[in-house]
Amino acid sequence: MTTTNNIEIQELKQFISDRFNQLDRKLDETKSELKQDIGDLKGDLKALHVEVKGLEKRLSNVEISANKIPEITEKFGELKNWRQTAFVIIAGVVSVFLGWLVRGGKV
Repeated sequence: MTTTNNIEIQELKQFISDRFNQLDRKLDETKSELKQDIGDLKGDLKALHVEVKGLEKRLSNVEISANKIPEITEKFGELKNWRQTAFVIIAGVVSVFLGWLVRGGKV
């Protein structure tokens, strides 16, 4: 009877050991997957950071342009004849079109 009990105890020990080994492997797999996911998230975060910097740069350009509007309206009010007014309007349209072309035709 003792031999049967010893064999059963050994089998039980082996079974428990195998289960712990399986758990360890699953934990290692989960850790590696999490590390990979964290690496992917860091890459995505860097890409978003670059996009935000680009948007901030474009926003500063828009702010600079918006700050020039009072100067332009003041100069426009000082114009006395229609030729000058027409020239300024045409020059403004041309400069906007050229700016659009320089940006590659993007809105």
